[in-house]
Amino acid sequence: MGFYFFPRGGSAQVTRYLCRAFSAGPLRLTLFAGSIGATTENSNAHRFFTGIRCESLDYSPARTLWAGGGDPMDAPVPMHASYEAKHGVPDRIFFALDDSAFDQQVASWTRFLAADGADGPSRPTVVHLHHLTPIHDAVRRLWPDVPIITHLHGPELKMLASVHDRTDAELSVGWTAEWVDRMRRWASDSARLVVVSAQDEKLVQSLLPVDATEVVTIANGVDTEVFSPKQRTLAERMAKWQHWLVDDPRGWRPGQAEGSISYRPDELSGFVGTDGVAVPIVLFAGRFLRFKRVQLLIEAHHALQSSGGHSSVLVIVGGFPGEWEGEHPFETVGRLGALNVFFAGWRNHDELSDILTCSDVFAAPSVDEPFGLVYLEAMASGLPPIATTTGGPPTFINVDCRHPTGWLVPPDDLTATTQALAEAVSHPAERTTRGRRAATFVRSQYSWALSADAFESLYAEVVDERADLIRGRGSSYGPEPLRPFSDGRSAASRTTG
Repeated sequence: MGFYFFPRGGSAQVTRYLCRAFSAGPLRLTLFAGSIGATTENSNAHRFFTGIRCESLDYSPARTLWAGGGDPMDAPVPMHASYEAKHGVPDRIFFALDDSAFDQQVASWTRFLAADGADGPSRPTVVHLHHLTPIHDAVRRLWPDVPIITHLHGPELKMLASVHDRTDAELSVGWTAEWVDRMRRWASDSARLVVVSAQDEKLVQSLLPVDATEVVTIANGVDTEVFSPKQRTLAERMAKWQHWLVDDPRGWRPGQAEGSISYRPDELSGFVGTDGVAVPIVLFAGRFLRFKRVQLLIEAHHALQSSGGHSSVLVIVGGFPGEWEGEHPFETVGRLGALNVFFAGWRNHDELSDILTCSDVFAAPSVDEPFGLVYLEAMASGLPPIATTTGGPPTFINVDCRHPTGWLVPPDDLTATTQALAEAVSHPAERTTRGRRAATFVRSQYSWALSADAFESLYAEVVDERADLIRGRGSSYGPEPLRPFSDGRSAASRTTG
């Protein structure tokens, strides 16, 4: 299994849970993953993927080179690229990398994969790659006839969709066209493309040159042993929030270090009402990416508080240090003068279950969220979610008036988001009922064991198919050549049958 990036974000969580689900089965799996930082940092692959057979490609020297003013893409192990253009980080967007930088990426991963074990490269039976990345070409250099399953998590689809309707002139800027062609070729060479939702399945078929029969939907799972409802007293909750916000602050201001946002104990007074009862806590958890719409959530919370409605606290967990798109959420709070908004910073995923059980509502008005594992983790913990009618969440959040489990609002609708927040924080009985239904639903419908079983069946299927193809075409079978699209652009296309 290959994971090109250092661990952060949802796809890294999916990779970790899936690998752990395989551990009790017959597969002999090795994860090859990017890594950054010492073993004390969560971005270190061996720390993050504890308990998993893992080989790590260390990007730390590239980050050090960048910090000293050098080009991290020129390091012996170049920094990985990104699907997003972010401020002040060493990983540049793919489209900014020229052909030479691409060649360095492929060469680096080829050396890494070839060095597996003291006795030389171990030939895999099947390769499972997360995202569309240069690892695809590295795998093909080493093992031309091994089937590849590509697991798409959404960011690459968002990037491809962003250029889908551009003109040829726009595609000529930078190396956009070259990278789009590569990603289409990698998709075409994959025995299967795995997506996490029906919406992504349709999107893949509109963006990539693959046959519909080769796109498979396998939903992510939830660790329901870790994420489950827990009753906490007000004192227990306040002790936890004191730790996350006062004793161990990790919130960060734009361009500053973790802990640059911190709080005094008296600033947490808003967590308790004048009647001594806990104030409802609305939680956001995720990266500060544009499609997450964290700024909209802050605006909705501010509108609710300004209207004199029911009091609530908004806690924002996440934002990988130094990364953000658009206006930094902390600056949004300052611009609005918003009150009762707290930043807990980037936390280990193992802490998320405690954070959820100290909260009352999960809210993330993301637009076109590819799947939304964190929504399911919140639901499993007994929190009703607020999401939009786009992306993955509508496939598992029920808003039927007879058995609702959360709230869905139109995308980018400040008024509707504010109204959903008002209903959630003002009606504790309804909030509790929806949360209870949500937890029951997740426990019955989503598990990593089911996901792992589906992948094991898929592995066996593509291995058998490739064996048949090799017998029919000879051992030289490999990725098919590029050919023009109907619009004249060079891209990969799969011939089926």
